[in-house]
Amino acid sequence: MNESDAEHAEHELRRRAKSALRKQMRAVRGALPDSACDARSEEIARRVLNLPELETATTILAFASIHNEARTRPIIEAMHRAAKRVALPRVSDNELVLHLVEPDTDLVEGAFSVPEPPKDAPRIEPSDVQFALVPALAVDQRGYRIGYGGGYYDKLLPLLDSACACAIAYDFQLIAEVPDLPFDVAVDLIVTDARVIRAVV
Repeated sequence: MNESDAEHAEHELRRRAKSALRKQMRAVRGALPDSACDARSEEIARRVLNLPELETATTILAFASIHNEARTRPIIEAMHRAAKRVALPRVSDNELVLHLVEPDTDLVEGAFSVPEPPKDAPRIEPSDVQFALVPALAVDQRGYRIGYGGGYYDKLLPLLDSACACAIAYDFQLIAEVPDLPFDVAVDLIVTDARVIRAVV
C-alpha cells in the first residue's frame, strides 16, 4: 500500500468513525427528557452570557435549536435585550447565508426542518460577525466537532474571520477526540453545562 492509499484508508476509517459517533450521540441526546434539556440549557446560557468574547461583540450569529439541542432562545433573547445585532443562518444553494433577525421576526421552516429567517430579512456578511454560536453533536477539547454531516459550518467557519466561534453542547457530548478530517474546522470555544473550554489544537 503506497502513501496515497494509506491516507485514503485512514480518511475512510475516520469518516466511518464520525458517522458512528454521530448516530450514537443523536440517540443519547434524543433520550434526554425535556426537563433535563431545559436545566442543562440554562447552565449553558449562563456560561455563554458571561463570556468576555460575547460582551465585546456587537453582531452575533446564533442558530435556532431544534429537538433536544441546547436551547438557544434564552441566549438570543438576552442578546436582543442587550441591543446587539443577532443573525441566524439560512440554507441557500448548499451553503449558509446570514440574515439579521429582530425579536418579532417570524422564522420559517427551512432545510432539514430547521427554523430560519425569511429570504427578505436583512442579509449580512460572515465578516460582520464577532461572535458565533455553533451547534455540535459531539466536540473535543481541541474544538473539533461532529455536526449533522452536511458540512455547512465547516464551509462557513473560515469566513467568520472576525468572530470567536463557540460550540455549545451538553457536557456528555464532550468526547476525548473527534476523528477529524482535512476539511474540518475547529471552533475557538466550547461551552457545556459544566465548563468553558478555550480550544487548543
